[in-house]
Amino acid sequence: MKKLKKIAFITLWSVIIIGLLVSMGFVNKEQDSLLCKSLDIKVNQDDDLYFLNKMDIAKLIKDRGDSIINQPKSTVNIPAIKQALNSHADIANAEVYITIDGRLKVEVQQRRPLLRIININGDSYYMDDAGKLMPLSDKFTASVLVANGNISESYAKNYTHSIADIAKSDEAKKNTMLDELFAMASYINADEFWKAQVQQIYINDEKDMEIVPMAGNQKIIFGDTAAMDEKFKKLLTFYQQGLNTTGWWDKYSIINLKFKNQIVCTKKEIVKSTQINKPN
Repeated sequence: MKKLKKIAFITLWSVIIIGLLVSMGFVNKEQDSLLCKSLDIKVNQDDDLYFLNKMDIAKLIKDRGDSIINQPKSTVNIPAIKQALNSHADIANAEVYITIDGRLKVEVQQRRPLLRIININGDSYYMDDAGKLMPLSDKFTASVLVANGNISESYAKNYTHSIADIAKSDEAKKNTMLDELFAMASYINADEFWKAQVQQIYINDEKDMEIVPMAGNQKIIFGDTAAMDEKFKKLLTFYQQGLNTTGWWDKYSIINLKFKNQIVCTKKEIVKSTQINKPN
């Protein structure tokens, strides 16, 4: 009797499991034949980023020859679409998936420029907030900090490398300014005061960084990024004293922050003019 009950129990569960597998098979077949009824695209455009919009993304997918609308879900090559989008120069990350009711969802995060670099040969490109180079866009110009001067790095030779890659190699560090520029630009952009005060980073012939302020015409020699926080604090003290003292702000032509625990300032030269009386 117990043996018959055991056989009946096993048989019952076998029937249930087989039934579930058959049902799942029908569901999967039905899902595979379900048509993709829409393409829903979302592009982040916060921080006034307009490198790409929804129409651009739709065109990128269409130009690949991918059939989406009214095509069976099983024929939509989601991995290929995702790979194509993530290889685009203006895209930081793209997520692509299809919902159970047949909607293809595409969520795109645009890259965020941190700095625009103009090298010594006039080659111009961006560096994003992840420390990777990105090309300029014909469609949109980002309002970001500018770096120029004695910068030899070109986009073509460096766009495949990130600041993280440079950090792994002592030899790479010796032969590039990109890591220094990234550190400086990141610091400035993270501070609302300095973000409003600094418009440009200039690399002089000695490979020292100079800050070009929004207000005033002083040359501010920063050096490298060693003790960067301390240097900015010294400069802030100078700003506060200069702004609070009448005439003091315009006395100096050069502000040098390279020396530890001090600011070395060079006063402006006063050019005297002599009037020459012409004979009658």
